[in-house]
Amino acid sequence: MAYAWAARGSRWTAAVAVALALWASAAPTLVYPAYAAEWHLTTAVTTTVFAAYPVALIATLLLLGGLPEAVGNRGTILAGLGFLGLGTLAFLLAPNLALLLVGRALMGVGVGLSLGPATSVIAASWSDGTRDRTGSIATGATAVGLVAALLIGGATVQFGPSPLRSGYGVLLAAIVVAAIAAWFLPRRARTTASRWRPRPPAVPQRRRPFLAGALGVSAAFGVGAIFLGIGAQFARDAVGSDDAFVNGVILAISAAAIGVVALVAGRLGATSALRLGALGVALGQGLMVTAGATHSLLALVLTSIIGGAGYSLLFSGGITLVTRSAPAEHRAATTSSAYLVAYLVQATVALGVGAIGTAQGLQTALVAGSATVVALALAAVLTLRGRTAAPAVIPAPQAPVRTTPTKASSY
Repeated sequence: MAYAWAARGSRWTAAVAVALALWASAAPTLVYPAYAAEWHLTTAVTTTVFAAYPVALIATLLLLGGLPEAVGNRGTILAGLGFLGLGTLAFLLAPNLALLLVGRALMGVGVGLSLGPATSVIAASWSDGTRDRTGSIATGATAVGLVAALLIGGATVQFGPSPLRSGYGVLLAAIVVAAIAAWFLPRRARTTASRWRPRPPAVPQRRRPFLAGALGVSAAFGVGAIFLGIGAQFARDAVGSDDAFVNGVILAISAAAIGVVALVAGRLGATSALRLGALGVALGQGLMVTAGATHSLLALVLTSIIGGAGYSLLFSGGITLVTRSAPAEHRAATTSSAYLVAYLVQATVALGVGAIGTAQGLQTALVAGSATVVALALAAVLTLRGRTAAPAVIPAPQAPVRTTPTKASSY
């Protein structure tokens, strides 16, 4: 009984860390149009600010992806929350674009440190024989973080005393509370005898489920780059809604759909979730293109619902495949490798959409970004065709092998 309570406490503390990672990633979403108006920034510049986050996160995963195996999940999560707090403080105080870029980079380091080990803690909490619902818990946590970011961001921009700063104060307070809770996570013994050193990403021998899962998570994060990078600007300029709070609510509907569908995703097999998620993302992005072409707020709301459901299923199925593809002692590093691929995709999509949006308009940028994420989702589904698509539970994995960073990121 005591173990069960301890496992639940660790699980939900780790889930809070995952939620804060996504809250931080989305915190500036509703503020980007305000930055653009007040500081006269183009779409390419605001998406560069967004992309500074996944770029720093990628560097962190390359250099520090194996850190949890040396110092433990608890210490790595605490370090990640510390960097998240510093990044949020930079946004709170930022007088110009330069400090925004610094803040986003610090947030990227924080998420890079905390997200993999937090997901690993959630996965380890099911070792008592209960049904593994890592995917649904992690996906639900991302939904809570996104809803908080979008609703609080929209409300503080529209009604707050300082549109460029107020929302970050709330996030900073939440990070402090989470760090206090994370301090009480179990101190686990190191899983490696050697001291930490930079290592290439961990890729398990069972590469097909890992690759399919990483592609699924990447497609989901690509959708996130579109929604969080240009979503508020798209709603205002392409659809014609100039109320920041309304736009925040519309984007938050997507996050709410992610959370609701996550409850169902936990009852589906990973393969089924991945297939349904690919379909949902394709329909959702098609509706978003339609919303821009027809200036339809209703189509944008439907985009949020269907696209959010697709994101949830893709992420849930993908992350479950990844965590099952490696043994427990290498799970955090393997999960970090999948996030590395996903955030590389997110940075590429964000920068590409921003450049195209500035040169040719948001609608053209949206079409290009949507085609990219739908192709990734389809690739995830096709990767699972064959022997790995049938089993409901993936068999015990073999020990992982290490590859060079170039090979790992070539996915």
